[in-house]
Amino acid sequence: MKKLKKILLFGFIFYLAFTFLGQQLTLMRLDSKYKELKAKEAAVLKENESLKKTLEEVNSDSFIEREAREKLGLVKKGEIIYIDISKNKGGGGGEIEVKKSC
Repeated sequence: MKKLKKILLFGFIFYLAFTFLGQQLTLMRLDSKYKELKAKEAAVLKENESLKKTLEEVNSDSFIEREAREKLGLVKKGEIIYIDISKNKGGGGGEIEVKKSC
């Protein structure tokens, strides 16, 4: 009877230790995953802020005007485009200069 009690006691202690270790391993894995997700969240929030600033800049009138002038060659009403053709003779590209004429 005493042997049976000792065996049951050791079995119960072994079971508790095994369960405790298993839970500790699970907690460590979950903690690691939590930290990883928190780091990803911080990176995404930082990128989101950067994209918001870029969107504000792109929607500004000054950005739209600059892009229209540089990429599309548009000018404002009353401006005259002067093209320096003397630089074209040397094989280089000519410069386009926009001057406001009143």
